Amino acid sequence: MLIAEVAFPVPVHNTYHYLVPEGFAPLEPGTRVRASFGPRLAVGTVLAVFEGSPQRQLKPLHAVLDPGPVLSAELLECARWMSRRYGAAVGECVKAVLPSFVRSVPAKEGRAGALRPPPTYALTDGQRQALEGLLESIRSRRHGVAVLFGVPASGKTEVYLRLIEEAVKDGGQALFMLPEISLTGPFFEEFSGRLREPVALWHSRRTMSQRRETWSGLARGEVRIVVGARSAVLLPFRSLRLAVLDEEQDESFKQESPSPGYHAREVALHRARAHGSLVVLGSATPSLETWRAAQEGRATLFVMPERVCCKEMPAVSVVPTPQGHDCVSAHLLAKLKDRLGRGEQSILLVNRRGFSTLVLCRKCGWVDRCPACGVARIRHQEPDGAFLMRCHRCGRRTPVAAACGVCKEPTLWITGTGTQKVVSELKRAIPGVRVLRMDRDILKESAADRRIIEDFKAGRADVLVGTKLVAKSFHFPEVTLVGVVDADTMIHMPDFRASERTMQLLSQVAGRSGRGEKPGEVVVQTMHPGLAAMSSSQLGRYELFAAAELAVRKELSYPPFAELIRVELAGRAEKIVEGASQEMADRLGGILDAAGHQVLGPAPSIPPVYRGRHRRHILVKVLDPAGTESALDAIRAVRVPAGVKAGVVVDPYDLA
Repeated sequence: MLIAEVAFPVPVHNTYHYLVPEGFAPLEPGTRVRASFGPRLAVGTVLAVFEGSPQRQLKPLHAVLDPGPVLSAELLECARWMSRRYGAAVGECVKAVLPSFVRSVPAKEGRAGALRPPPTYALTDGQRQALEGLLESIRSRRHGVAVLFGVPASGKTEVYLRLIEEAVKDGGQALFMLPEISLTGPFFEEFSGRLREPVALWHSRRTMSQRRETWSGLARGEVRIVVGARSAVLLPFRSLRLAVLDEEQDESFKQESPSPGYHAREVALHRARAHGSLVVLGSATPSLETWRAAQEGRATLFVMPERVCCKEMPAVSVVPTPQGHDCVSAHLLAKLKDRLGRGEQSILLVNRRGFSTLVLCRKCGWVDRCPACGVARIRHQEPDGAFLMRCHRCGRRTPVAAACGVCKEPTLWITGTGTQKVVSELKRAIPGVRVLRMDRDILKESAADRRIIEDFKAGRADVLVGTKLVAKSFHFPEVTLVGVVDADTMIHMPDFRASERTMQLLSQVAGRSGRGEKPGEVVVQTMHPGLAAMSSSQLGRYELFAAAELAVRKELSYPPFAELIRVELAGRAEKIVEGASQEMADRLGGILDAAGHQVLGPAPSIPPVYRGRHRRHILVKVLDPAGTESALDAIRAVRVPAGVKAGVVVDPYDLA
């Protein structure tokens, strides 16, 4: 008799077997079915069909929902691999690659605009050498991994465009990925105007019908070029020949939750092996994992060390953070006024949104925290000018406290700098200055990112103030000054990647300056000018930083020299969570220490209470990457008491 193995989109690691009624044959893997699942009928996906003699009575399938497979064998295998790699239930992984909106529809998505001729400038030596090697790799139709290491404004986009043109010849498909949705629009416009094939756009803000058309068109092979954010790596390509991750070092390529917590770079590499395609990882500051792969020969390194059209890299100066209430130093303010007088533009990076980032009591040390989440609330200025306290975790808004929540004294100190405060200070210090703000609060509005980018590029503003979003791959030729208002906000985070992230962010935002005909300048405000990640002597000299940081990582057994697994236990009863986390750590230590791995903790998560649940976490250092699956098996084998939920993230980017 025929038996179908079925996975359901639930956080359960089991799959389930059902009899295939005679009228349902032939039934192929990748087809959706309806079957009894507990007390109800549920929709699942067939993973395999085989002949067998079951040891117990099996229920028959209730219905077949598709005339044929909606998932290819390659995507099914990818889902199984994601389950093993990230310790997620296979049904959750199938759900990630098979969105609920998928059904058979005509493919209409994609646009080719009025074709523009390529730029007239001559390719640099770096561009030319990179193109020759990468084009040869695409034409060979063999799997390969390349690192395109180019300084900001070195012309990586031109290289990408020419690679895509080659990849889509004879029915091939190409994927171009960016870390932020706000970046996809400008690249979509650029690619649509340069490429002869229609270009599709993919991210979570697209309508359901738009995503459905793109998904179905790709599955048919009718859509050949996709520009998208992280989830585009899970699309149903039939003949993928090129996958590009621009700004590959960006943490947004890693999904922490919901499950599966995949990294787009790893999934792209896995799928490229199945398709025999080329993966290009582009960055001015590659992740240390990628850099080490290039140094060890697991990826081919192409270097583009100079800017196009002989533009010089911007001059960098590091100045002290101002004391007192001002957040913009006199030095930086003078530079801003100078640019305004010359009709040039500036960008200010502020790595926190809101107005003030901390409200505390000078007398007893009380901090205004969200009662549900336990995190410090941020003081925001509302559109009507009033101030409210806002929790960035749950979004709850409350009035600003007039007195301490503990000692009841009016001895409150409001401190810290957010984007709103910088905008307010600029408008007060420079009358008539035109300022745009770009942060996640602003981008909640529909199409706000495109409007801000277009207005700034068109010269309708003098200064763009924003969070790390302004440091991404935008090209603003009239920007000649970049200021970093507070470079210290990331360096002291409780994370082994803090120095790497700080260096990458500063290098990225510095690269926005001087991309046109006029020279650029960068001013970094910091209280720690000697730190390597913020030193003017280190910015723009990635190789020096990477060598030093990799030596530290190796000594401490952190990635890329080990694999990390974070286990978080959460529940409403604090004592039960503490006991369960200690018991799990003890049991894992007895198993994994013997295998040469390390178990750290348990320790309170940050914040220790979130939405009414107490949280503690354990960190497992897997010193041999081949042991990750067995470590995940050991973690799953430890049962937690009722009322406690355990979550697992492989290669976590959030260690709080």
